[in-house]
Amino acid sequence: MRGGGEAASAQADVTPEGSAVPVVVAPVTVRRTERVLNFVGTLFGEEEVTLSALVEGQLKSVNVDLGDSIEVGQVLAQINDDRLRAQVREVEATLAKARADEGRGRQLVAKQVISPQEFEAMQTGVRVAEAQRDTVNVLIGNAEVRSPLSGSVAKRFVSAGEFVRPGSPLFQLVADDRLKLRGDVPERFAQELAAGQLVQIRVDAHPGKLFAGRLSRISPAANAENRSVTVEAVVQNQERKLKPGFFADASIVTKIDDQALMVPETAVIKFAGVTKLFVVRDNFAYQREVRTGSRGDKGLIEIEQGVEAGELVVTSGITKLEDHTAVTIKPTDG
Repeated sequence: MRGGGEAASAQADVTPEGSAVPVVVAPVTVRRTERVLNFVGTLFGEEEVTLSALVEGQLKSVNVDLGDSIEVGQVLAQINDDRLRAQVREVEATLAKARADEGRGRQLVAKQVISPQEFEAMQTGVRVAEAQRDTVNVLIGNAEVRSPLSGSVAKRFVSAGEFVRPGSPLFQLVADDRLKLRGDVPERFAQELAAGQLVQIRVDAHPGKLFAGRLSRISPAANAENRSVTVEAVVQNQERKLKPGFFADASIVTKIDDQALMVPETAVIKFAGVTKLFVVRDNFAYQREVRTGSRGDKGLIEIEQGVEAGELVVTSGITKLEDHTAVTIKPTDG
């Protein structure tokens, strides 16, 4: 039961004329409300990659720049592969000779002109030459720098004409069609968190616009330094309105209550650690201690304990009231 009964009045039933306090009241209403946990966080790309060169050589071309959209497999840059192609021709010539030697050796070993060991060495020569050819072909393929993901170019580190070596950073890429929001929630709320909960996100770059995500990960351990739990949410970003690195104000919707009891925030007062309001019944105001919940729209706040639906609470004139004060209800506009 959310409401509390009043003690029987010990005061006289008759109030002296003119002693009643005029007040404005509002009913306790039943509304749908969302209980939320607020936190701040930072947006990250779902994947962020620093793409480096796999072969050495001069950059013939750089095909993308900062902010460009990219697709998986797209050629982002081309490293000069003339030297590698020359190596391929050399290895292919060596391979052709090794195969010819193997063919003659097969005839000679059949006639016992050469030993089986000598023929085996010829076969090994063929396999070695084939491996060398395949290795150089792989290097030629790596001279085309291809994107491993779909997303955007966050940074470009090189320009056409530069000489690069294996490991030289070329681009920083980010998968930004989905972003990750990462932040910390006070550990006292950890029991209210669950994967899949709705996360509402606001960023300064788009004032007034609300973005939606879903809670995807919750740290299994609390941070001992700030007594918080790290959470991560996935946010769809196909329109690229959000960018990695954005600071965000976020709210996790932990519970949706279709039968929440709501009163105007002006009805609730806090003093000396006590949260209370005044309920009007039979022209008397009775003090109630209450427990508040989530804030709603239109200046309303949820009362989790202490009132019943339909009761009248004082919203104006509270400072003149004590428990069991006689009141008169003033009419309100509209």
